[in-house]
Amino acid sequence: MATEQRGSEKLLSELIKKGSAATPDEVKAAVAVPAAVDYKLLRWLIRGIPPVYYEVETLFQVRPDQVSDIVKSFTANERLRGIDVFIYGIPKPDIAHVSATIAQGEKAAG
Repeated sequence: MATEQRGSEKLLSELIKKGSAATPDEVKAAVAVPAAVDYKLLRWLIRGIPPVYYEVETLFQVRPDQVSDIVKSFTANERLRGIDVFIYGIPKPDIAHVSATIAQGEKAAG
């Protein structure tokens, strides 16, 4: 018996259907990034084996003082598969790139 998708899982499914036609705002919503913040979405990639397993890999550019907020947002998502943070700027950090992979499907549970 299939259950109806709700919330971020439904947004992620809709994003996967749209593929490269999705807008940056739709990607942000699907990976549960708050709309009120000004994170710059640099790129995203949807990959997987339909209809069993999908991953959405995202790369955001943020200010160093925003890193903790975006990491909190991603780690609150139970489907998070990986996150990487790279801070640019020596000696004074000026930007950070945060890459996160969100999964949907069988592999996400384990």
